[in-house]
Amino acid sequence: MNTRTAIAVFVLLLLGLGLASCAGLDLGDLVKVKTPNDIQRAEGLPATTTLNEAESAYAAWFDDVQRAGTEWKANIERGNEVRGLLGQLTLSALDEVGPTIAGLPVLGASVPVATGLAGLLFGAGRLRKEKEASFNKGLERGSIAGSGPTATTPPTPRTPPTAG
Repeated sequence: MNTRTAIAVFVLLLLGLGLASCAGLDLGDLVKVKTPNDIQRAEGLPATTTLNEAESAYAAWFDDVQRAGTEWKANIERGNEVRGLLGQLTLSALDEVGPTIAGLPVLGASVPVATGLAGLLFGAGRLRKEKEASFNKGLERGSIAGSGPTATTPPTPRTPPTAG
């Protein structure tokens, strides 16, 4: 055998052994990944982790965030249901009690004042913002549709037909 052939066989043999040993090695344990600062503080993770550790920590963190978000959304929806129920109860109570109180001179005027004060104390700012958003959306849709009166163009008054 020639020395060149022997060297080539030896190099190929070393290359094959090196690749075979790397096949059993998980490269995810060698690659380092930087962990964002906010997640480091929240989850107690180090600044850099291996790729394999980062993947499992990310999956656990993502599941926690999704679970917490779903729970929060459900709580908000439940709160909206309670708010709607209380609003309906309040309106039905006012429908029942309103005519009775209106007959009394002093209490008749106090009901609108009391409900107005309650409205100012409980969410008047939010209600105003909702009304403004609704109004602006209506203006937007009206200008897109191009038909019908909008807030910038007053409707033309109709006059009754004259006899004659």
